[in-house]
Amino acid sequence: MAGLIESTQLLDSHLALSIGANVQTTLVLQDVEAASLKAKLRTIVEEIPDEAVKAGEIKKVIGHFLLRAKHKVLDWCGERDTIKSREEVKRLEDDIHRLAQESDIKVLPAYAPIETTTLLSDINAVNDALACLEHHDQASFMSPVGTSGYNPALTVSEDMIREFVTRETIASRGERILKVKKPDYLGNSKWGFKYGAHMIEAKILDTSWLLRFQNSQESVLPGDSLRVILSEAVSYGFDNEIVHTDYEVVEVLGVIPGLRVVQDSML
Repeated sequence: MAGLIESTQLLDSHLALSIGANVQTTLVLQDVEAASLKAKLRTIVEEIPDEAVKAGEIKKVIGHFLLRAKHKVLDWCGERDTIKSREEVKRLEDDIHRLAQESDIKVLPAYAPIETTTLLSDINAVNDALACLEHHDQASFMSPVGTSGYNPALTVSEDMIREFVTRETIASRGERILKVKKPDYLGNSKWGFKYGAHMIEAKILDTSWLLRFQNSQESVLPGDSLRVILSEAVSYGFDNEIVHTDYEVVEVLGVIPGLRVVQDSML
């Protein structure tokens, strides 16, 4: 229940951006009833858009939009166990945008569409909250607008989100120097490196060097760097922005010792 409340609050805050950048909402737990677990929630609209809005009870209009949009998202999730294409997600985005336009609270009809990455991440957060349900358990969202069931069978992985927001991927490789921040001494997980001004994680594909390192035949001390052949795959979104970069160390050419602090003897 706590996970559903938190994920619903997150979804509310992102849906509210369709109405205006300065809309802020808070989800308040009013009551919990026994038997099957039932929580009564209330959405409080704390702020309204700075731009001029049409006459009326604006907070109620925004609240009604948020309810309709949440039901739209949950009903969409309930219709499928997997997401097959970006077009499916685009139709949901268009439906949410249409609901924002139908709220008709702005003098100028400029309503921002919700971003694909944000929407899918919010759906993923809702599904994470449902992970503890048994096969016979059910969860639903009820409001004056209607009743929508949660669908724990729908899977939205991080790889799927990345795939749907990626237009193209450009790969390159070359010789680089990476400062070691977090080595992997036991398994075959990613290492942490400092690459330029930022931190990256990269899997080392050079199994022969990795085996020597894990057998103490190669020494990497704190502050050391690796001279490597690094593969970089940069994924670009539909607005030509970088959405993700994958790194892999294809070959380790050598270890570059870091600066060592030598203390003067006191004697």
